[in-house]
Amino acid sequence: MEKEQKEERIETFEEKFEKFIGTAKEEVSSLKAELNDVTELYNDFVKKPNTAVPSKAEKLNETFEKVTEYNIEISEIETKVQEFETKVFGKTTEDKEALKFKITELKSELEELHSDWEEKYGTLSTKIEDLLPGATSAGLAKSYHDQKKSYKTPNILWSIVFIGTMIGMVWYAVTTIKDSETVGGAFMNILARAPFFVPTIWLALFASKQQSQNRRLEQEYAHKESLAKSYEGYKREIAKLPESSDKDEIMEKLVASLIDASSYNPSETLEKKSHNDSPPLLSSLMNRKVDKTE
Repeated sequence: MEKEQKEERIETFEEKFEKFIGTAKEEVSSLKAELNDVTELYNDFVKKPNTAVPSKAEKLNETFEKVTEYNIEISEIETKVQEFETKVFGKTTEDKEALKFKITELKSELEELHSDWEEKYGTLSTKIEDLLPGATSAGLAKSYHDQKKSYKTPNILWSIVFIGTMIGMVWYAVTTIKDSETVGGAFMNILARAPFFVPTIWLALFASKQQSQNRRLEQEYAHKESLAKSYEGYKREIAKLPESSDKDEIMEKLVASLIDASSYNPSETLEKKSHNDSPPLLSSLMNRKVDKTE
């Protein structure tokens, strides 16, 4: 009986031992698997592939340090923003209400200034538009005045030429008569010296013609200047007239007269026979020759 009990105990012990061995093997296998995982993690994060390349753990550490630095900078910026907000809006509700009231006042002042500037701009724009026609007529008058003045110097020069030529002919004639003892001799001397008198007379007539042309052009531009200067005055007087169809007609005639005067070319007056550009004596000789030919 005792023997059977011992055998049963031995069998029970063997079973327990086998279970323990099995459990131990399982634990060893699990530990090996965990060790392999740790080894892989070590190789992946801690172990460097070479000295030149940092490990993942070092990279993570660097990244963490940068994140910490950025966090500090963000905290500093946040502090400055809060200080600025406190400076602008105040800490209390009363400060914020006072700031809101001040902003409302500034907005009202800005709107008033905007309205004032719009009104001033409209007034100034109206004045400019009203002055534009006057400026145009004033510009025309100035242009005509300058053109009129440009003929004064040539007019003076041709006058000097004409007077000098006449004085020269008179002096030459007096000298010729003085040197002659008889009337017949004086006549012969004048006739002998006729080649001098012919071009001199031609020059005197040509100078007179040029003087006449310049004087005519000067008068034409003086008329244009006078009309341009009086245009704005006429326009204001017409504007004072009562509204009627005649008022519009008068204004149209005034504008038409200014346009006609501006478009008219004063040099057209020189196309007449009395103001042609050819020397007078030569022109008359050519006309006679043409008449004889016909």
